[in-house]
Amino acid sequence: MKDYFKYRFGTDIEFNLDSKDFVSVVGNGNDLFIYTLLNGHTKCNIFIGDKELNSENMPTIKRRMSIVLYKHLNIFVGETVMDEIAFGLEGLAYTKDDIRTTVASEARRFKLDHLLERDCNSLGSSDKVKMKILSAMIIKPQILVLDNVLCELDYKDKLLIFDILKEFKKLGGIVINVTNDMEETLYSEKIIVIYDKKLICFGKTLSVLNEEKLLKKIGIGLPFIIDLNRYFMDYGMIDKYYLDNDKLVGALWK
Repeated sequence: MKDYFKYRFGTDIEFNLDSKDFVSVVGNGNDLFIYTLLNGHTKCNIFIGDKELNSENMPTIKRRMSIVLYKHLNIFVGETVMDEIAFGLEGLAYTKDDIRTTVASEARRFKLDHLLERDCNSLGSSDKVKMKILSAMIIKPQILVLDNVLCELDYKDKLLIFDILKEFKKLGGIVINVTNDMEETLYSEKIIVIYDKKLICFGKTLSVLNEEKLLKKIGIGLPFIIDLNRYFMDYGMIDKYYLDNDKLVGALWK
């Protein structure tokens, strides 16, 4: 669906996202972006589908967009993992049996099925993040916003979650990963750079990462493998980017 998410802040930030977009948002405007999604702003206009984000449309907006906040990772609405994940389904006309079946099925996908009866507070950071993301996704929103939470995942869980996010995107969803970790941008297809309440750059991931001077000017470094690729390019050892370590090594040994 074209232009399903439309965002404008004043005259200096404006962009649209389509269904199946997976975008990273980076820069010192991350907090502002999240704040406006949660609270709106007199200078901000946000449309999700045909609905503008305002108090009147909030019930519809909450069905269409789920947000996972870093500051809420240790705040729970349920006592057990099962209760926490099921909470979003309770107002959607699901029967108790349907809820239990749905939660059990999705928990297996997120490798949380063995933790369903556990107290939420007893989970480690990585499992808490998976639980929060599952709780946000289980209502089947069109847009999933992640606010600096993926950094809490261990390596295996991060690979699992990115596979799940890619599947969500493939089915028509929009993933917006707001992050301070430039390494995470390599998993997205587009990058939005917001700095001092201005849209600095918006485009395909490699195109934005090629703006090295611009990014460094505003204090944003490149992912390690991009720096490595550029080093080998400067010496004529490769002529294109390899974002997978094994493929990069293979290209160097040709």
